[in-house]
Amino acid sequence: MTVSAGPVWSLPLAWGQVEVPASIGGVRAVLDEGRVAEFEAEIARTPAVDLVYAVLAWALPARAFTEDPATVARLRAGDFTGVLDGDGEPVTPTHPPHDDTTGTSRSPVFRTGFPLGSVTHPATIEGIRAVLGRERLAEFEAETARTPAQDLVYVALRWGYPPEEKAADDAVIEQVKAELAAGVTRPVRPPVEEA
Repeated sequence: MTVSAGPVWSLPLAWGQVEVPASIGGVRAVLDEGRVAEFEAEIARTPAVDLVYAVLAWALPARAFTEDPATVARLRAGDFTGVLDGDGEPVTPTHPPHDDTTGTSRSPVFRTGFPLGSVTHPATIEGIRAVLGRERLAEFEAETARTPAQDLVYVALRWGYPPEEKAADDAVIEQVKAELAAGVTRPVRPPVEEA
């Protein structure tokens, strides 16, 4: 497999270290034209915490599934021991893989509870695309295409969190910091439970 410019992983497979693309754009660039739409559809609907595993599945050389199934199983189970990024640094997924045996699926939204209650934000690429304005969509697409897959969850968190809500949260944080610096204390309130 020829790896295009961009983030790569060096995988410890049975026949040696193998370099594969480690980003959505990198995988897209090496796929046969007939498989790109299938890849795009899967990536678009995959919850952000699982994107590293979706990219891995598409990036793995086809022969790895038959010639080194033990390593493939280990990687898909979240054990990235021996996987290095393009700088030779170890790669570690942020979340364990989804357990298909439970019959549940990962949420397509992030739930946040700060500062004043629970809010949901899209946690899939297609969900984020749906809420972004046209002027921001190209920037989002470019960033997701070039980001190493192990970091895509952070990209989704940043882009899925509406700027107006982030600004409101930042204002509350700044107010609390100012009050702490001035010696003002507030009583601690128990968390509000949602009905």
